[in-house]
Amino acid sequence: IDKAPIFDQVIQDWDAKMATDPTNEKFQAVEFGFNFGSNDGTMAAKLNMYSTTWTDRVQTKTAGDQGDSTDDIIVYLSGINQAHSGIEMEFAAQLHEMFRLDLAVGLGNWVFTDDATGTYRDAEDEVSYVYGLKDLKVGDMPQFTMAMGGTITPVEGAKIQALYRFYALHYADWGVSSREGGDDRAQVWKAPSYGVLDIHASYDLPIELGSTKPSVFLHVFNALDETYIQDATDNSRYNAWSDQHRASDAEVFFGMPTSFNLGLRVNF
Repeated sequence: IDKAPIFDQVIQDWDAKMATDPTNEKFQAVEFGFNFGSNDGTMAAKLNMYSTTWTDRVQTKTAGDQGDSTDDIIVYLSGINQAHSGIEMEFAAQLHEMFRLDLAVGLGNWVFTDDATGTYRDAEDEVSYVYGLKDLKVGDMPQFTMAMGGTITPVEGAKIQALYRFYALHYADWGVSSREGGDDRAQVWKAPSYGVLDIHASYDLPIELGSTKPSVFLHVFNALDETYIQDATDNSRYNAWSDQHRASDAEVFFGMPTSFNLGLRVNF
């Protein structure tokens, strides 16, 4: 697949300057999987394996001020190449007329396969650097995920589900300043694993108003009020202490505490 880069990657907002002969991003993907279902319909499973290469990707990053300027500088990156491979599994079983079990697991290996070139395009003279990305883990998304849910239907029209989500191998996004020049080859910081429990419930009210059918619902997110890091940037230009790719050098974003959503739904 060839994909044209988005406008922000090739046209500068402030002067409409356009990149010279921008290159399309390219994807090559192979997937292979199995689907299984029991004859009585009480069990189903899926297994999927994938391998994807993403080449000539372009991206923008915000760097610190340069020289006498106090403004942030936008770095335009090109030649970003990544390889994504992994395995995914889903399983569902109606173990009892009142209880259903769902399980999903995904394990990936996502890495940068080459260095990239970055250009400070808002300077008087465009300056380019090599950025040492080769063999870094792709950040911003956990590479191991698991979700397990149990759903009970105590009475007709009522459902209660407990859904536990677990995330691991969550690497931070790479920082611009520490990779400039290609000398720093250390792996990015890996955030702690975490798990979150959500509760979902609904009940179809035993009343009908013409063709309308009302129901009430309740969603409780992070029911155990887990404290966890949802996103991070390695060697942050704001918070880094020593630029050693440690927790003290990361800029982190915490996940939401316990919250809930209660409402009435009317279908017609």
